[in-house]
Amino acid sequence: MSKEPRRNARLLMDKALHIIMGSIGSDVRYDLETKDVTSKGFFLESKTPGRFPFTTSSIVEVWLEIEPGNTVFFNGKISRILLPEEAESLGEPSGIAIRVIQIEPEEEKKFGDFLNKKLDQMEEAEDRNASDQTRNVA
Repeated sequence: MSKEPRRNARLLMDKALHIIMGSIGSDVRYDLETKDVTSKGFFLESKTPGRFPFTTSSIVEVWLEIEPGNTVFFNGKISRILLPEEAESLGEPSGIAIRVIQIEPEEEKKFGDFLNKKLDQMEEAEDRNASDQTRNVA
């Protein structure tokens, strides 16, 4: 198995990841996107998070498309609903935080490999930028 995703490393993606999410047992599904992902879950930025029928005790089914045609399935728990008024006072975006609570080992490995690959790419890009800046100064 590959190394575990770096503990709590947050990925702020350039391109949003597609998500389908719904309450367990419900036929209602929400087609969403996120750019804010960690190994423990993700944040759905929304100007109107109160429009969803979820509370902080809601358990949801999540299909997270990590790459075109490659989806990870897990159960999540709504861990935080940040309404616009509170978000503004904190200087953060409003939205819903979802925490992974149940994921099959194969899905967890696939998700971890994806996160590690993206983190490696980000670190390589940062190293290239730092190297370019050093050359420009010299």
